[in-house]
Amino acid sequence: MTQKSTANFVNIGERTNVTGSAKFKKLIMAGNYAAAIDIAREQVENGAQIVDVNMDEGLLDAVEAMTTFLKLMTSEPDISRVPVMIDSSKWEVIEA
Repeated sequence: MTQKSTANFVNIGERTNVTGSAKFKKLIMAGNYAAAIDIAREQVENGAQIVDVNMDEGLLDAVEAMTTFLKLMTSEPDISRVPVMIDSSKWEVIEA
């Protein structure tokens, strides 16, 4: 991502967030990472300049889910061309 002094707006895709998207949460909780990756892809195709990823859900192994999702996401050239914002209230998830 190239930031210019004339740019006032950065489009952040927030649909890959279990606390902000019921659809994404359902897919992650079911282990359907392929469909969850499609959500990230759609965000980039629709203009997201950064993809926000959050796995903060009490009934989810957030470290495992974040690691799995990010590995799959970064293996997709059309998605990995934009930066990822790792979003969590838990330090161990951010470190993962």
